[in-house]
Amino acid sequence: MDEGFTHGHYVLGIEGLAVLRAGADRRPGGIDERVADRVAELRAVAGRLGEEPYSLRRDLPAYGVGAGYDEWADSYDAPGNDTVALEEPVVRRLLDELPQGPVLDAACGTGRHTAYLLDAGREPIGVDASEAMLARAREKLPGADLRRGELTALPLPDASVAGAVCALALSHLPELGPAMSELARVLRPGGRVVISNLHPFATAVLGWRAVFEDAAGARATIPEHPHMPGDYLAAFAAAGLVARRCEEPCLTRAQARARAKYGNEDAFEDALTGMPAVIVWEAERA
Repeated sequence: MDEGFTHGHYVLGIEGLAVLRAGADRRPGGIDERVADRVAELRAVAGRLGEEPYSLRRDLPAYGVGAGYDEWADSYDAPGNDTVALEEPVVRRLLDELPQGPVLDAACGTGRHTAYLLDAGREPIGVDASEAMLARAREKLPGADLRRGELTALPLPDASVAGAVCALALSHLPELGPAMSELARVLRPGGRVVISNLHPFATAVLGWRAVFEDAAGARATIPEHPHMPGDYLAAFAAAGLVARRCEEPCLTRAQARARAKYGNEDAFEDALTGMPAVIVWEAERA
């Protein structure tokens, strides 16, 4: 019987990554002991793959993007999202530097960046495809300009905003090109767009996905597609955008350990500390 991808398989992968990183660390001292600890845990986990919790499936049911965010809306703002914790300070620093004028918050969700822009005295326009997420945003931001729309068909005229932000959304799309062209279309010449996403290391290697609980309390996911840096650069160029900056916020030691599953904190620390979880771009319309 196909047992699918389990928590045990994921922990084995983390242990193996920790071994690889220990081997790549050429600093003297501690490598042999660290590798020995990881190998011992590898053997222990491999011997218990048929037992809970290691036998629990990790390949959760997947929702489409719109349906998934409609289900997630009520709990989306709950604290503890380390992806947001890594992304937010970098994105907001870049938002502070946008040219004066209206700013689009594309895929605004419940409005966290829209709220920041309002507090900064800017003129934000929030757009999202999920009516449930927009409803939450309207509750928090009465009177804000919030519109329903798709990333590939933004409800704004050409060259109508001085800046734009699209946070943790483009990795839900299999291709960057159509959405990137729309973001460029609504920017004025000299306008800038700030984009954040899960890092391709997180999506392509670690298999991270947007995970939430649906209305029945069951865990589910929204698909994420790994986009490499070259994919972004190609999409920027095709849309008439010029990349200005790229930053890759990395997991802290505490964040790495917090992702441990079943007492494997040392392995998660060795495997994930200092590894990029988010990628943030700033690009300018030529």
